Amino acid sequence: MTFKQLANLEWKGIKRKGGMAQSIIMAIGKGYFGLCYLIIMTLMSAGLFKMAEEEGLDPFQGFFKYAVYLWLGDLVIRYFFQKMPTTLVKPLLIQNVRKKTIVNYCLTKSALSFFNFVNLFMGGAILLLLVLDYKVGFVAGFVFALSFTIFFWANNFLVQLLNHVNKFALPFLVVFAGVLALDYFKFVEVTAYTKYFFEALYNYPFLIVVVAAYLIALLVACYRFYFKNLSLDSAVVVKKETYKYYDLNFLNRFGKLAPFLKLDLKLLTRNKRTRTVLLMSGVFLLYGLLFFTMDMYKSNTFFTILAAIMITGGFMMLFGQYVPSWDSSYYPLMMTQNIPYRIYLESKWLVMVLGTLVSTILASFYLFFGLQTYLIIVAVGFYNIGWNCYMSLITGAFVRSKIDLSSNKNAFGDSKAFSVQTLLLSIPTLAIPMVLYLILTTFLPFNTAIIVFVIIGLVGILLKKLMFNLIENLYKSQKYKTIKAYK
Repeated sequence: MTFKQLANLEWKGIKRKGGMAQSIIMAIGKGYFGLCYLIIMTLMSAGLFKMAEEEGLDPFQGFFKYAVYLWLGDLVIRYFFQKMPTTLVKPLLIQNVRKKTIVNYCLTKSALSFFNFVNLFMGGAILLLLVLDYKVGFVAGFVFALSFTIFFWANNFLVQLLNHVNKFALPFLVVFAGVLALDYFKFVEVTAYTKYFFEALYNYPFLIVVVAAYLIALLVACYRFYFKNLSLDSAVVVKKETYKYYDLNFLNRFGKLAPFLKLDLKLLTRNKRTRTVLLMSGVFLLYGLLFFTMDMYKSNTFFTILAAIMITGGFMMLFGQYVPSWDSSYYPLMMTQNIPYRIYLESKWLVMVLGTLVSTILASFYLFFGLQTYLIIVAVGFYNIGWNCYMSLITGAFVRSKIDLSSNKNAFGDSKAFSVQTLLLSIPTLAIPMVLYLILTTFLPFNTAIIVFVIIGLVGILLKKLMFNLIENLYKSQKYKTIKAYK
């Protein structure tokens, strides 16, 4: 099978995929956000020169100093949103297709990532600014812009290594976090040193060879990793692990929900992916420190309510938006059993409610920043329990991303279910309470607005039966699409 035939198979898979109307809507949403991201990054690339001028700095020195933040932003955005080079590997492994062809195809596909085109626009904007505004020679400007672009393109393969190779990712992340901490606490001004790298690229055009070698080295590392790990065994063999026994009989008081609650608690504590959710929920609990400790954010209502949503709803969003994806490995089998859909969904909802309640209680240390701040957190916690837990379940019905709960041994496994689609479906979860809070605080005194906000959350709890009728019908309508997605 040739490279062209692999591309043709994937194109047929796209054309034959169901849910065309939903796909078109999601494509429009992704296109809008993609265009916004392209415009922002392009303007920021050229805007660093102008920002430096406004601050009274030499425009070139200002760009060299702050360009590292563009690189950091590109890396972080890629980490969360860039799709890994996946294809239908398992069927190909038993066909007469060379591993080399599969790996080359997947890496070529990743090289055509949207983010690489964004980097190309960033380099183009820098070239035009240098040539037209600062009268730099075309050749010198072109070589610097190309070096800048190639350096950013290398992030495409760096992200793949960070996602798959623990021996590479852990040291990188430890060093990276340490450098950021030193810069944040003013022990070392990192930009004072990183500027020399970008300045050298401008002053010494021959360094483009070094940047190109860096890109090639990451490409070779990715190729070797994928080629070594691309096998049928790595795709289907799961490492056996031993688990601790938990006495969860105290959950029997929940009646029919008890078996599902026990399974969910075991799911959260026994698997690497779900333990990460618990860890990230703790990180979200500290989210408010980013805003409440800075004077520029303290008096801003927008950031206060955003922080409150993240503090109390971190677990709810991380867990709830992937129902039923957490059970994707055995979901088709589960659907053949006599399991009431409503009981299954109610157990997931109860786990989110308990997680939100625990987060709200643990957030009591925010009383240090004032009673008003903690009252906002409590009010938002009630809203999350009353309404956003339902929204998370609704979002989960459309995400349908197959999740590997164990560590990803398969080279081309789905390493993350986080995507632009998840982000788009999350917008109502964030936007509705923010708009509601702004309306209430505009027309009502603070204490009255908080009480009304809590009452709105309680109304959501009282409407549980009605909401679950809607959610159950939604999941039933999506049942066969979900089963097909998990096969």
